[in-house]
Amino acid sequence: AALYAWMVLDGAMPEDAHYAFDLGEVRRLADAVPGAKPEQIRYENVTAFEFPAAMVVAGDPWSAVQIPVYAYQLVYPDRTVIIDTAMTRNLAKPQFMVPYYHDDAYVRVEKALDSASLVVITHEHVDHIGGLLEHPRLAKLLPKTRLTVTQLANTSRMLPARLPPAPFAGYVPLDYEGMMAIAPGVVLIAAAGHTPGSQMVYVQTASGQELLFLGDVAWQQRSVEVQRERPRFATALLVRENRDQVFGQLKTLHALAQSQPQLHQIPGHDAAVIAKLTNAGLLQQGFAP
Repeated sequence: AALYAWMVLDGAMPEDAHYAFDLGEVRRLADAVPGAKPEQIRYENVTAFEFPAAMVVAGDPWSAVQIPVYAYQLVYPDRTVIIDTAMTRNLAKPQFMVPYYHDDAYVRVEKALDSASLVVITHEHVDHIGGLLEHPRLAKLLPKTRLTVTQLANTSRMLPARLPPAPFAGYVPLDYEGMMAIAPGVVLIAAAGHTPGSQMVYVQTASGQELLFLGDVAWQQRSVEVQRERPRFATALLVRENRDQVFGQLKTLHALAQSQPQLHQIPGHDAAVIAKLTNAGLLQQGFAP
């Protein structure tokens, strides 16, 4: 019973959890790159996993919950930026509990990658980077892809996707600490924990709306709301994440949600959040051609 409680139920926030996040500096950096900011934020739901809720938030029931897999497109007047690339059917098929796969959505993601001006990945896991690594024209995508030094140093986290050596010969990854502006209105924020190369992406639109893509700091917003991590059997045996770092991020995100409700947080796999933001007009389904 004690082992079950420790492995499955204990996801409570430690009192000393800490993660530094300077929203004022993030906003300053979002204005630091000259040019128009994105006018639209669009998304594709390519596939999903189906996990027990107890695996998503420690202490939750064992009933099944879907974990949708998304890719995002920032639409500027003269360019597009892609955040995460979902994964190919080839990568999704062998995975445990994949309830559906939308081939048409992935075709749009693949085409959007060809025409994008910039591609960023929140972290190394296959459901975020797989579409990039298996793209048939990967060599042409890499000059506009901003993978980080830490992401490339942890290729085992990408499995079953694999980093093909030939296209990456001579590739120079992004190296930054803390945060870095990469486009008008777009700031990368280092958030190691779920994986060593995890990062959040802040986006400020032309109309002034603010969105924070959490990657998989939280799979679903419930973790932020109730301040509970994934259970140890998931974090230690399956995900191999640094719980202390993730706890600090959840604590900070919870405080931000309370003090900055206009900063819309987008967890990695939360259909309810996506639906809410879509209904509010902050997101639009379907990539632009």
